Amino acid sequence: MLKVDLHEPKSLRWWYEQHLLKKIDMAPQYQRRGEIWSKWKRGHLIDSILNDFDIPKFYVANFTIAASEKLNEKGTSYAIIDGKQRLGAIFAFFSDEIELNPSFIFDDQPTLRLGKMKYSDLRAKHPSLAHKVDRFVPTVMNVLTDDPRKIEQLFVRLNMGEAATGAERRNAMGGPIPGIVRELSQHPFFTSRIKFDIKRMQEHNLLVKLVMFEFKNALVDTKAKNLDDFTKAAEAWQRARSDDQQDDLGEYGEARDRVLEVLETLSQEFNTKDPLLTKQGEIPIYYWVVRKHPKWADQLRDFVAEFTTAVLENLRTQRQNPDKANQELSAYYTMSRTTNDQGSYEGRVRIFEKRFEAYRKPGARYR
Repeated sequence: MLKVDLHEPKSLRWWYEQHLLKKIDMAPQYQRRGEIWSKWKRGHLIDSILNDFDIPKFYVANFTIAASEKLNEKGTSYAIIDGKQRLGAIFAFFSDEIELNPSFIFDDQPTLRLGKMKYSDLRAKHPSLAHKVDRFVPTVMNVLTDDPRKIEQLFVRLNMGEAATGAERRNAMGGPIPGIVRELSQHPFFTSRIKFDIKRMQEHNLLVKLVMFEFKNALVDTKAKNLDDFTKAAEAWQRARSDDQQDDLGEYGEARDRVLEVLETLSQEFNTKDPLLTKQGEIPIYYWVVRKHPKWADQLRDFVAEFTTAVLENLRTQRQNPDKANQELSAYYTMSRTTNDQGSYEGRVRIFEKRFEAYRKPGARYR
């Protein structure tokens, strides 16, 4: 027997109170293992609630309607079936364990500085926003069954189409990389700052490169085969781990967190749909330099604007009068035409870094 129906509408505050009363089993034996969310992704969920975006349904075993000793081993009122990471993020926000992301913008009042605020901060300084989280009513579905196999089948049916919807080949692979990339693609840098076409998931392609840089702690070749091999190696790594290790993303999770840290910085320095971010092949250069020199970030956009102009002007000079062209800028342009080679990355970073450092000196001109 399996029956799924709508739970009586209850606010997030009500669900949190049930959690405090230990009435919700957050780790039942039949709970499917899922990815462990980063702090940024958990903060992004609260962003969605405050900015009136819909969030997916939750599925719970409701033992207040029909109890089963086989499923209700802990004697709770509820057990989470699907939505454990989301519900856990909400509870963590209520208990001040996580905060709003530094890049958070409240769409109704974008001038408010709310980044890094915890729930208690909202209650003290912006009580109406805290109440908005309190009163939010999620869609929760009751699942009534006495057969754990039915729950596992429900998991599969809820998630079976997720990876293949409009996705490119790597996005449909297994292992930790596709999930990490999907998470990172929701960062404001990619949802509001970049200006290149993403109809065919070009931002996913770029993100695999950044994750691979961080994982290997170096600039490396990022041709399609290398990205495929990296994704497959991560899948094999996860498959070889024991059941109780599946939730731990290991060094892949650490690489994700480092990418998030740099994206937080980049998103604060560039503008919405920034014309300086139309070429995805240049973004790894900006990324790597800011990663190495975070204190340079405050001048990054101004330098990129001048440097881009200098490269284009030098290209025109080279075509009209090659002898007068700057060889370093010419080399940068030539290397930028083979964006996925390790040598191209290293050469462009070296030139960009050298000129950026000169640009930062008071009164100096880098050209």
